[in-house]
Amino acid sequence: MELKEGMYVRYIPTLGIYTQKISKITKVKNCLLDMAYYLDNSEEPVFSSHFDDIVGVSENIIDLIEEGDYVNGLPVTRICIDGETNEKYLNMYGSISDWTNEDIKSIVTKEQFKVMKYIIEK
Repeated sequence: MELKEGMYVRYIPTLGIYTQKISKITKVKNCLLDMAYYLDNSEEPVFSSHFDDIVGVSENIIDLIEEGDYVNGLPVTRICIDGETNEKYLNMYGSISDWTNEDIKSIVTKEQFKVMKYIIEK
């Protein structure tokens, strides 16, 4: 799939510890042998050869959410796709919600959460 401006990407950055991130592509530039992608969370471009792994790409951010991620501060406990309408539902704290891109204000991937969490030992 060709990556375009305005699409969302779930990826593993080359540098740093293993963690998946979700970002929006704000600008695409052809740089001779490689494509440069400017992401909304960085001023520096990410070159296509520097993506270790692209986990998912979509024009709808909801398509990149996985079980275990946190959306708007709530954990996603289950994802199911309605076979008849092909809509995606997120089950969070036992309630099923029909989300759109506009409803999503923040996402923390489960990998980001594991890296940042503090465990209190008893």
